[in-house]
Amino acid sequence: MKTSPQVSDYFSHAYRDARRRLLAAASGLRNRHGVMIDSRSIGARGPEGETLALDWIQFGARRPRRVVVLSSATHGVEGFLGSALQLATVHRLLPSLRLASDQAVVMQHANNPYGFAWLRRVNESNVDLNRNFVAHFDPTRCNEGYEDLYDALNPTDLDPDNEALRWASIARYAEARGDRAFQQAVSEGQYKYPQGLQFGGQAPAASRRALEALVAEHLADADRIAWLDIHTGLGESGACELISGASRDSAPFAAAREVWGESLKSAASGDSVSTPLNGLMDVGLASVVPARARFAFAVAEYGTYPINRVFSAFRADNWLHQFGDPTNPAEPRTRTIKAEILEAFRPDDEHWRRTVIAHGLDLMQRALSMRP
Repeated sequence: MKTSPQVSDYFSHAYRDARRRLLAAASGLRNRHGVMIDSRSIGARGPEGETLALDWIQFGARRPRRVVVLSSATHGVEGFLGSALQLATVHRLLPSLRLASDQAVVMQHANNPYGFAWLRRVNESNVDLNRNFVAHFDPTRCNEGYEDLYDALNPTDLDPDNEALRWASIARYAEARGDRAFQQAVSEGQYKYPQGLQFGGQAPAASRRALEALVAEHLADADRIAWLDIHTGLGESGACELISGASRDSAPFAAAREVWGESLKSAASGDSVSTPLNGLMDVGLASVVPARARFAFAVAEYGTYPINRVFSAFRADNWLHQFGDPTNPAEPRTRTIKAEILEAFRPDDEHWRRTVIAHGLDLMQRALSMRP
């Protein structure tokens, strides 16, 4: 007798495994819904030489008018939860789902496959994909606070004495300006320093171009789109905040609230755990979907550890890839830094996993109940 997978079973050990498992599970529903898979390689390769691709897995109508999209790994290493939720959706929700003739469900697997495979938040060019969706790239654009803190945020070594001085300067800035101002300075997105944290790029990334092409081709006839993008690392452990990059008085924000309710927050309006950010994917994709479409996009941000730990892991990983030996697993510091960034964004904790998968499935149920 076949048993249903346990929650931990949905979490894969690596990008390559996650991709293989989701594609196989999707293929198993061909007779139920029909499945169309469109994979777009980005060119870069994974740690074992594997292909890195954005996989658009579409169930139901080929030219849908109503669509629910669940996407993962916009921030690479955060993809372990997003991919697990996609696999859980395929196993637990789709087999019993009745899709109308004009309806489709899409699993968009690994928006940033490089970061997923190499355990990074950024892509193969150190670009944060969720800062890359700007209409025009200005290589001088950088928050003044980021400029002031550049050396502390982007160390060239991890010498303990030097690090103590850097962390002290960060603490002084946060104390003088406030934690929110520090968060804004660090996370807003900068376009000046390619080796620095939160680099938004100086041209559209390969993953951005691939995702825009997939959306333009497969959602060309859509009137209603509900898109849920899964992130981790910000907020209380296991808690979820639904975030829109749009302002509270905008049509995209109203559309997302219609699907997911009053708990939705606006980063642009300053009422979210996220500060206002540059180059967000939801804002960028709004110009790619049909102009007539009601486009409801929400980021589901699941907390993991206190922000200082998460930021430290992210910062150390950037040092590793700029000045260390990131491709040598035999190097102790490499192993330590990679283990920590993985834990920071994908806790090895059964309670956390059960909590976030259950909540994510509920969000998907709400989206799938979207009215015509």
